[in-house]
This record gives sequence, structure tokens and C-alpha cells, in this order.
Amino acid sequence: MSDKIIPAILPGSLEELRAKLMRVRGAARTIQIDVCDGFFVTARTWPFHRGEREGFDRMVKGDEGLPFWEDFNFEADLMVQEPEKMLPEWIAAGISRAVIHIESKHDMATCRRNAGDLMELGIALNIETPLARVAEYIPGIDYVQLMGIATIGRQGEPFDERVLARIAELKSLYPGVTIQIDGGVNRMSAPRLAKAGADRLIAGSAILRNEDPKEAVKELSSFFP
Repeated sequence: MSDKIIPAILPGSLEELRAKLMRVRGAARTIQIDVCDGFFVTARTWPFHRGEREGFDRMVKGDEGLPFWEDFNFEADLMVQEPEKMLPEWIAAGISRAVIHIESKHDMATCRRNAGDLMELGIALNIETPLARVAEYIPGIDYVQLMGIATIGRQGEPFDERVLARIAELKSLYPGVTIQIDGGVNRMSAPRLAKAGADRLIAGSAILRNEDPKEAVKELSSFFP
């Protein structure tokens, strides 16, 4: 299974999360769950919908795990305001990586303390956000997520080619940084992203809307050495 390609799920409900995880079982080790609060981005996902909190609370309490927790490592892409308030709950639910968006209202020092040394923490930058802003975060993060689309919080958005130059620039500034790209990843953009220096690719619709998600992951992985 690929470590380079990470399927992304934008779940409207716990049932949808289960169904989509079922489709990618055996295709990838890590899954990104997009978490949208309806404030930082306009979309709202599980567990923010009415009636969806109970199932998530059971996971936080340890009464049950995330669906198919035996099969996956989970990354939460926290497209939310004040992620430091929500991060401990997702850690308790069983994630092993989390992404904080630099444009959100956030307390990164608290997020780092919550994550501790055993969990990876990444910082995400929108396509319009100057890369210079990442400098203060580099000492306390494990990777950088560059957005490859203009509007975040939705799947199926068109690829924004500006991210290619941003990858090269970030690599030149911080040669050792791990860069993952989220948004606009498909069979056309993936080889260009890999060539530009991306280390990991997050793909939603290119995998989940494919008749054979496992084959889609395999094809996207083939663009890396």
C-alpha cells in the first residue's frame, strides 16, 4: 500500500465515513478526514451536523474507535476556527496526524502541546498565503500542507498550477521539510506535483469517484520514484 497517496474523505455523516472507508480498505495506509466547522470554511462536515455528535463522543470517550481503525492511520485536516479546542478530542478518537490551517484563528503552541511528541502535526497554507508566513512554524511542525486549489473545504475543485512554483520555493527554503499537497490532485496533476518536489499527495474525488479506488491509488503512486 502507498505511503505517498492519501485518500481524503469529506464526510457528511458517520455512515458516509464508514462507506467511503470501506471503498479504500487495502488501498492506502493513511486516510485524511476533512473536518469543517462551517465557520472557517463554508462547508460543515461530521460531526458538526445535528444529531451526529453522539457517535463522535463515544469515540472520544474510548467506548468505540474510528471506523476500521485497525486498517488505517488517520489524519484530521482541521478546517476549523480554534483547532486547539478540538484537537484533544480527535486525538482521543484515534488520529495520528493533524493539520492546522495557518489562516484560521489558532494557538499553535497549545496544539503542539496537545499533540505531544508521538503525533505528527502539520501546517496548511492556502494558495494565496505567502510562504514567508511558515517560517515561525517550522521549528514546531512535522510537515507542510500546500493547498492546490483556490477554494478549500470542497472536493472536485480545479487544480491551481501556482502550487507547482510554491513547492519548488518551499523546498529551496527548507530542503528537509515534508510537503504534502491537498486539492486538485488527479492523474494529470500528480506527475507534475511529484516532479516539483511534493512528498505526499492528498486525493479525494480522483480516488473515491473512481470505479476502482485501489487502481486509482496505484496509478497516482506510480508517478513517484
